[in-house]
Amino acid sequence: MNSKSLKTFIYNRGFLQVRQIFCGFIVIFLLISASCAGKQEKVKELGSKSVYRITLSDSFSKVSSKLWTLAKIEALGARKMPSSYFDRAMKYNGTEFEAISLLKLIDQFQLKNGEDAILLNCFDDYQGLLSFSDIHRYDLHLATKIKVSLGSSKPDWLNPLLVIVPDSKDPPFEERFLTANIREIQFVKLSDYYMPLKKVTNISSEAGQGFAIYKNNCLFCHSLKGRGGNKGVYLLDQYSFSKLEGQEKFLNDFKSFHDKTNVDKQDIEQFVTGNQLKTVMSFLLALIKVDEN
Repeated sequence: MNSKSLKTFIYNRGFLQVRQIFCGFIVIFLLISASCAGKQEKVKELGSKSVYRITLSDSFSKVSSKLWTLAKIEALGARKMPSSYFDRAMKYNGTEFEAISLLKLIDQFQLKNGEDAILLNCFDDYQGLLSFSDIHRYDLHLATKIKVSLGSSKPDWLNPLLVIVPDSKDPPFEERFLTANIREIQFVKLSDYYMPLKKVTNISSEAGQGFAIYKNNCLFCHSLKGRGGNKGVYLLDQYSFSKLEGQEKFLNDFKSFHDKTNVDKQDIEQFVTGNQLKTVMSFLLALIKVDEN
């Protein structure tokens, strides 16, 4: 082998070694990535089935979350119970639950910033909200299991965790006491949460009444100003409330989607009368005018 061939041989051999080392790094990187992806998927699957997030702030307003398993929640004293309030709203009969006291759950945490409510973030982008005063007054429970009566249809969203009113209590008949499919409980202050919306309540008594109805029945699906859930459409984009035809379309759509025949069992018409719906429109219109000024 002459010197030129020898140099070529050495060069090619060196190139092959470098390429093998490079390919080795690629293989290792892909294996590590696949392993991490597998772990992330496992955590995601675990979280969607049996682990729930509870979020709160410390004395320095630093937000942190704790993961609670279903078993840990049930260890607070799960018991079987009915709820005629739930059955009335869902048009069911004899639904059975296993549930814990929400007060017992709240007592497990030391709150540092004057929190007086829990925000209930759900898997389907619904967002419930309950004040501590209502939880105490109506002894609200958190169901970990639900069994509907034989032959009853069960919509996809009707899953634990869900809020339950015991038969010994009789709160106002409103959507806010029926939150289901909960994935996270977050401690909040009501004054902070409602601040972006309350600025319009002093415009007129009708706007104030509309706000009260909206926050107790509508905000959970139809967000406003960064507050509420996103399960439903953003109403201020969907309807022209400043125009008569926009108001009529809103009223017609509400009746066609939220009546008692709704296949997804989202009968909001049972909570909100026609006159109350008009005050809701007054509130939404006031909100639009405030933004324009």
